[in-house]
Amino acid sequence: MMSRRVSLLAVVLTLLVAACGAGPDPSASVDIVSARPLAYSLTNDLNLQYHTTMDTEIKTSFGEAFKSLDPALAAGMTTKMEMSFDTGYRIEAGSEPGTYQVTMSIDDMELGSGSVEIGRESFDFSDLPQSELDAALKGQLTEVVYVIDDKGVILSLELAGMSIDVNALLGGTNPGTISSGQMFGPELPEGVVEVGDTWTTSSEQAFGEMDPIVTEQTHTILRSEERNGYQTWLIRSKATTDAYTITWEDLVAMAEGFGGVGEMGIDTDLAPSYQMSMRSAPSSTTTITWFDPVGGIAVASDVTTRIAMTMEMGGFPGLAGSVTARVDGYTRMLMDLVIPDDA
Repeated sequence: MMSRRVSLLAVVLTLLVAACGAGPDPSASVDIVSARPLAYSLTNDLNLQYHTTMDTEIKTSFGEAFKSLDPALAAGMTTKMEMSFDTGYRIEAGSEPGTYQVTMSIDDMELGSGSVEIGRESFDFSDLPQSELDAALKGQLTEVVYVIDDKGVILSLELAGMSIDVNALLGGTNPGTISSGQMFGPELPEGVVEVGDTWTTSSEQAFGEMDPIVTEQTHTILRSEERNGYQTWLIRSKATTDAYTITWEDLVAMAEGFGGVGEMGIDTDLAPSYQMSMRSAPSSTTTITWFDPVGGIAVASDVTTRIAMTMEMGGFPGLAGSVTARVDGYTRMLMDLVIPDDA
């Protein structure tokens, strides 16, 4: 039973840390070498489906103080997982010209392989029954509805029927931040561009009264390349995020935007003395997007994210001092547009 509980928990935590219908016809063989403006062109009442594969590894090392909570945790924990799923996007007209309302959902999830190592114990959950996987994820995978403009900037966001402050939470970043991929690719530049051109974008995230977390992105059109029958521009986006610290008070402030700490699954009965802080080292994400500059759509994307974070917690009943945990890991996600058989 212990093995099964650990397996289900690892699946859910990995998705939280890292997370259908006919598509458009592939673009014809056209000249895409010449300079041109870039914009997203998403037809209303369109259903897009991307097949997604994800590979992730997360290593957690615990400080000696964890021995008083659970002796096994002092040796650390490693989670590895490979899975696939379909990400669906329903496109409708936005409230303003040049905008689109996008409803994203995830389904048909399959676990290829997975394991959790705690100290000298190892739990393999690659044979986890699909019914138990579905039950563990129920309620975690919810529809996300957002409105974007033709450059890929999010104008509004709704999660599980609740409106979210885009400026405070996402800083106007592109939808890839929400959908755990880069379905629409990077935020596109103004004006005319061509192969070899580079542009930059930036975003800020803020929780409570903390200083904003700043992310800088550099996008470069590397070359022309065919992908899945489309003539595309291969765009590399490198994002770097400054080091930051999030306190327990910051998390509570963020939770209030989601309807309260209880709605986010945070234990409301924690001791009043409880304290926590998460300190993140500078992190990076590299995204390769195969973008159809004529059709105005992302055909595929390859996203690699690396994290390094230290958590410090104190104020637990019966525990003297504080406990620390360091988290290091990466997630790689590959999304490919599903081309219908009759295309």
